[in-house]
Amino acid sequence: MIIDVHTHIGKIGGRDLTPQDLLSSMDEAGIDYSLVIALEEQPDQLSMDDIIKICEQNPRLKAIGKVDFHNVSKEVIEKLESYLKEGKILGVKFYTGYQRFFPDDPKLHPIYEFCQANNFPVIYHTGVLEKGFPGLLKSSHPLNIDDVADLFPKLKIVIAHMGNPWIMDCAAVVAKNENVYMDFSGFFTEYQPLNSEEIEMFIRQLKDFKIFAGFKKCMFGTDWPICPQKEYLATTNRLPMTEEEKDLVFWKNAKDVFNVKT
Repeated sequence: MIIDVHTHIGKIGGRDLTPQDLLSSMDEAGIDYSLVIALEEQPDQLSMDDIIKICEQNPRLKAIGKVDFHNVSKEVIEKLESYLKEGKILGVKFYTGYQRFFPDDPKLHPIYEFCQANNFPVIYHTGVLEKGFPGLLKSSHPLNIDDVADLFPKLKIVIAHMGNPWIMDCAAVVAKNENVYMDFSGFFTEYQPLNSEEIEMFIRQLKDFKIFAGFKKCMFGTDWPICPQKEYLATTNRLPMTEEEKDLVFWKNAKDVFNVKT
């Protein structure tokens, strides 16, 4: 089984990507399930409710909610809690760099407390920001995630994009904190086929990551449509993984962390 833990649909990269576009990509790559993450707040973007409805109609797609940092209220938190309890979403993503906040901000603590108590994961965008979008890299650094993990040690946390280019900093946070994971998504140049130089860099840097933190808390993800699923899967398969690590990376961690029902 293969689960891609990091995909999107909607208006992305100048295209309107549909659920069928994603499912076709999954079929071509041999991917069984994809987690579809609601994008940061934009006027013409699909809402979290839109993503939920799409995933309810497509059993191979699973919805991940998002938090608009500038619109956190009691009502918003109660809605998130309800969606998580009902299984409408499997986790919650925070767009730290794009929305210019740090993940340990106290106004987010009620969300963390609920997720920690009920075994739901939180996901953070980390690393570089997409070209053309405003934001602050300093609030997108993976070391910031250590603050949350220290305050909420039983909270399941996913560092998206492995903190690229701060991959060894991500490794330090994953190695230190029992319940912190990372996904491999979004490493390559946006909206282009993977090129040989970047592939070799990906493999080289993740070999270093493995020496420091191992692959047992890593998950396969692509950031589709920003990166192609079939090529990303082939490249991830070139990493020096044991059979145990492959199972964890490609599906076991995803099922455990996100409580994916297949």
